[in-house]
Amino acid sequence: MFHRPVRENEWVSWLFVTLWTGIIFLTIPLARTLQEFIRNLWGKEVFTYIVLTAIAIGSLGAIAHLLRSKSTSLVNYFWLLLVAMVFVVYSYRLSQAPEEALHFIEYAFLGILIYRAFTHRVRNYSIYFSVALVGVIIGTIDETIQWLTPRRYWDYGDIWLNFVAVALAQIAIAGGLAPTLISARPKTTSLRLPFRLNIVFISLLILTLLNTPARVTWYADRVPALEFLKYNPSTMSEYGHLYHTPDIGSFRSRLSREELHDQDETRFQQAAKILDQYYERNTYSEFLQVYTPDSDPFVHEARIHLYRRDRYISRASRETEDESLNRHYLDVAYREHQIMENYFPNTLQLSRFALDQETLQSMESAHIPEDNYESPVSRHLITLVSERQLISLLLLTILSLIGLERFIAHREKSFLGT
Repeated sequence: MFHRPVRENEWVSWLFVTLWTGIIFLTIPLARTLQEFIRNLWGKEVFTYIVLTAIAIGSLGAIAHLLRSKSTSLVNYFWLLLVAMVFVVYSYRLSQAPEEALHFIEYAFLGILIYRAFTHRVRNYSIYFSVALVGVIIGTIDETIQWLTPRRYWDYGDIWLNFVAVALAQIAIAGGLAPTLISARPKTTSLRLPFRLNIVFISLLILTLLNTPARVTWYADRVPALEFLKYNPSTMSEYGHLYHTPDIGSFRSRLSREELHDQDETRFQQAAKILDQYYERNTYSEFLQVYTPDSDPFVHEARIHLYRRDRYISRASRETEDESLNRHYLDVAYREHQIMENYFPNTLQLSRFALDQETLQSMESAHIPEDNYESPVSRHLITLVSERQLISLLLLTILSLIGLERFIAHREKSFLGT
């Protein structure tokens, strides 16, 4: 498949792609159970070792292929080494959740299979772009299935990991293995396929960016079979605001500064009463189901900030040996408390979550003002651009791609006509 055409029929090559994609999709409901089993049996580090072993085997296989080739140069080894290093660095960066690195194995192999299937028809450099686009389309569908699956979550970061894996596999093939089968420069007409695949991917992306909790509630109310989505803890896309406050740090909210102030002024008695009703930690899960980001974002966000504050106060109380870690826990708790004092002051003071003076002084004495702090509460919110701006930009991109694809098609037709 690198220097000679693939032997099997084209439909067989695509069958391999379909079967491997099916395996990826079918493991989604079982993944968490398997991961927990492996974690408990061997520890979470085993996932990193599995990925590193796969990288080593893949690299050795590629090197063996180069050693058999007569036209190998140091450049080929450089590209293989670079790809392997990027995979390794990414794997170690995911050490807190090492199971995420398994995406590299799944999608790097998928990228190779898609490449094999495309070689039946595409023999120019555009093949690598087409493979990467098919890979990211499958990766997006993969995440959508996860969003629909209990105990699994939607994550744009995972889509990025899927794309990186497929793209790095193509770089390894193009730069490292340098297949003579793929040697022609892409003609203008050969760009039609990547354009069309790009249109498909951006269209999928728009659908995910439009799938906000409010819209999920709207169609779940109208389609009984989808009612379970109203209680899905995983959010596909949400938009909000990013706030920076000196000495506190930054945090995100679904509400504007004016809305936060108005709700705390007008609803603090009701909000405090709701928070008190779910004061005990064992009622936290029930609270999240009843007061969702869509039904009551003000109370929802306040409770999560308080949960994080109290959780870190509890951690600090248990950490008696490491003074620096104890101080870190108290500093996190203090920052979350400051967010509540500055943006939910009336609600906080009237609720049972107001702290005694001794606890406040303990947190304040541990405060590390020089550290930058960003609250993870609602961190998935898209704050850089508004929904309208983002969707408009992507729609404009699609229209541009359609226009270019149609222009190329017209030129191709005119050329054949002459």
